[in-house]
Amino acid sequence: MEYHTYEQGGTYINPLTDAGFKILFARESSQDILIGFLNAVLDRDNVDPITEIQYLDKEKLKEQPGERSVIYDIHCKTKCGKRFIVEMQNRSQSYFIDRTIFYVARAITEQGRSRDWEYSFMPVYGIFISDFVILKGDDRVRIDAEICDMDSGKQFSDKVRLVYIQLPNFRVSSPEKCGDYFERWIYLLKNMNIMETMPFVEKIFKRVEQVARVENLSPDERWRYERDLKFYRDYRNQMSFAKKEAREEGLAEGRAEGRAEGRVEGRAESLWKVARNMLKEGLGLQTISTVTGFSIDELKDNICQGPDVAPIG
Repeated sequence: MEYHTYEQGGTYINPLTDAGFKILFARESSQDILIGFLNAVLDRDNVDPITEIQYLDKEKLKEQPGERSVIYDIHCKTKCGKRFIVEMQNRSQSYFIDRTIFYVARAITEQGRSRDWEYSFMPVYGIFISDFVILKGDDRVRIDAEICDMDSGKQFSDKVRLVYIQLPNFRVSSPEKCGDYFERWIYLLKNMNIMETMPFVEKIFKRVEQVARVENLSPDERWRYERDLKFYRDYRNQMSFAKKEAREEGLAEGRAEGRAEGRVEGRAESLWKVARNMLKEGLGLQTISTVTGFSIDELKDNICQGPDVAPIG
């Protein structure tokens, strides 16, 4: 898996870091950027676009002090009203899908009322961006899941939707090859930190360019960003080193196993040669079996052909 790293003096922030993701998507003054991103992910047909957003308790789901991720619970205003959980996770972990389901379930139960409530609640959508492959062997960039009837495959309820974006699987190599807004956003998330200029001309991406420039950060934002950037780099370096060690150990073990298997195979072939020669000399199968260690059935299957089979004794 290849990861880009922020180079000192680069034009734009790395949005895959905690601080970078916050700068791009969590400022009250730049909510239009988050709205643009969510609409590109969830409303690609412009059927029910998000028009306003309200942050609920920022990062209230981030309960583990050592956990490196950014999670937001957001109430968005659309025609029908929805509630969103948005998370950027840059470290692979066990039970990631289970955890996302837990977050969405909690956002549902928190809408409950103690009195005179008929279980009507806003739909909850989870958008989970991962800098690792969530499902091994799955080469899709995005995975969309909802509650469906198992027989018909049709939507059973519109109250829950889970969208997973697997960044490593996005392999569009240049801005010109991006097909729609969704692909442009994903291209930016993966490549912004190594870009010198903004390749997209639409108004929303001009806003991204303004907000994401390192030179436009306040001193406090710059300090937080560079601190989180160090964490991000350290983690990537640790992962890279661990994978390199694992590959080298695997190769060494493979070579050792190969040599051992080769010796075993060589010895086995020598024994079969001995068995064939003994058979030609007219020795019985029982004697050949005793000398070589092969069973009589193995000898019959491998060296005895035609009617002239050596006697057992």
